[in-house]
Amino acid sequence: MTAVAPVASPRRRRTQAERREEAERLILDAAVRLVAEKGLDEFTLADAGEAAGYSRGLPAHYFGSKADLLSAVADHIREWFSTGLRTRVDRRRRGLANLIAGIDFYIDACGTDRTMLLVLHTVLAGALHKPPLAQAIARLNRESAEEIESAIRAGIANGEIRRNIDVRAWSVLILSSVRGIVAQWLVDPDHVDLPPLRASLIAVLKRNFAP
Repeated sequence: MTAVAPVASPRRRRTQAERREEAERLILDAAVRLVAEKGLDEFTLADAGEAAGYSRGLPAHYFGSKADLLSAVADHIREWFSTGLRTRVDRRRRGLANLIAGIDFYIDACGTDRTMLLVLHTVLAGALHKPPLAQAIARLNRESAEEIESAIRAGIANGEIRRNIDVRAWSVLILSSVRGIVAQWLVDPDHVDLPPLRASLIAVLKRNFAP
């Protein structure tokens, strides 16, 4: 008796919303690559559409203006940073351990996510002169400093960090220090040795935070 081949179920057609979501994601990914390769000013909306494999006019249809697309890039970078940080920070492990884990995430990204770091620092600089970027970057700055502040306060609560430090000032200093190290590495990686810089930064924190 001849076996009857199973009838394949018809493939579900994607909805218009699903197609739009995919197109927006691919255009955004293309814009991230273009920012990493060329900076903020040396590409157009049409370039982003072409790099994503779509028509040159589609990015304008979905994002409106280049400023709006760059704002979406800034939000994408903020989400990448926040998600990556959450993978390192363990809420059951409080205080200095989480603070150091956050520093490790940022510096380790030099080896695993250089493109994202390059785009992050490009957008950080661009926010000074491009108002559409400023809101997303200000939010990223606040969220990053608040994560550091939370770790410091937890360290104070469990007795491993002295109580009389200026928590907000130190949160900004730590964020600025890590970003400064990474910015220098992005410009001149052959002459910026990350491991001893990481070790020195952590040693400075432990020395200044000691009860």
